[in-house]
Amino acid sequence: MRRYLVSLRIPFRFRQNSRDFIVEEIPEHTFGDRGRYLIIQAKKRDLSTWQLLDLLAHHCDTRLGYAGLKDKNATTSQYLSIDERHYKRLKSFRHPKVALRIVGKSPKPLKMGDLAANRFTLRLHDVQDPKALREGLAQLQRIGVANYFGYQRFGRDGLQQARDFVEGEYFTKNPRLRRMLASIYQSDLFNRWLAHRVSLSTEEFLKLAGDVYSDGRQLRTSRTPLPRPWIVTGLLPGKGVPRASAQARRIERSYDEPLPFRGDRRPALFFPRDIDLSVEGSRVLLRFTLPKGSY
Repeated sequence: MRRYLVSLRIPFRFRQNSRDFIVEEIPEHTFGDRGRYLIIQAKKRDLSTWQLLDLLAHHCDTRLGYAGLKDKNATTSQYLSIDERHYKRLKSFRHPKVALRIVGKSPKPLKMGDLAANRFTLRLHDVQDPKALREGLAQLQRIGVANYFGYQRFGRDGLQQARDFVEGEYFTKNPRLRRMLASIYQSDLFNRWLAHRVSLSTEEFLKLAGDVYSDGRQLRTSRTPLPRPWIVTGLLPGKGVPRASAQARRIERSYDEPLPFRGDRRPALFFPRDIDLSVEGSRVLLRFTLPKGSY
C-alpha cells in the first residue's frame, strides 16, 4: 500500500489522454552543430516510446539513443539520437501520430537519464476548490512528494514475470527484456521500502541516522540530517551500490537482496517546481516541472 506525506482531498476529474496530458522533455545540455550524432526531437501522441522505436526500426536498422521513456496515453516530446550516416533511411519516415525534427548534433549518443527534467501540462475537469488545490501544491513544493515508481513501470503482469525471472522460473535471451524485468523487481523493493519510511513520518519525511543522501551528483552517508539540496535515497538492490548504516540500515535490510544486477540509489522525494495554475471555471490547466526519474 502506498503512503504519502500529505493527503489532498480535492475532488476533480482527470483522464490520461493525448488532449489532457502533455509531457515535454527538458534536455540536460544544449545541442550544438558539431558531432557524429544527430539529435532529433520526436513529438508523438498515443504511442509509447517503445512503440515509437519499433516504428522507426522499420526505416532504420541502427540503434537509436533516447534519454527517457514516455507514456502512451499522452502527447509527448522527447529527444532521440542517431548516427548521422544512417539518417538518410529515416528521412522517408511518415506517421500521422509522429513528427520528427532535427534540433542539433552531439559527439555522443543519448543514453537513459540524459535529461534534466520533464515539463507536464495537465487539464483537470470539475475542480471543486481551486484555492485548496493551489495551497496543496504549495505544500508539496515545500516538503516534497514520495518518489514511488509509477504503475506504468510494472504493467499488468510485469511484477509476477519479474519475480519468476529472478527466481529462475522464467528465462529470456532478450537483453532489453532482461534489463526491464530486473528493474521492475528492484523498483518493487524500493516502493515497499519507501512506504515503510513514509509510515514512520508525519508531515515531513523522517530522516534517520545512517541515511544515504544525494545532491544529484554524489552520494553521502550521514548520522545527522542534511539540508536541501541533499535528499535521502532508497536502495535499488544489486551490485556496486552503497548501503545505508546504523538505524537506516536496519529498515533497509528488509528490502535488500543479493541480486546479480547492477544496483543504484533513488531519491526518496522529489520537489515540483515552476508550478503554474490557470483556472477556467471548473476547469484547471496545471503546469509543473519534475526532475528526471520522478513520477
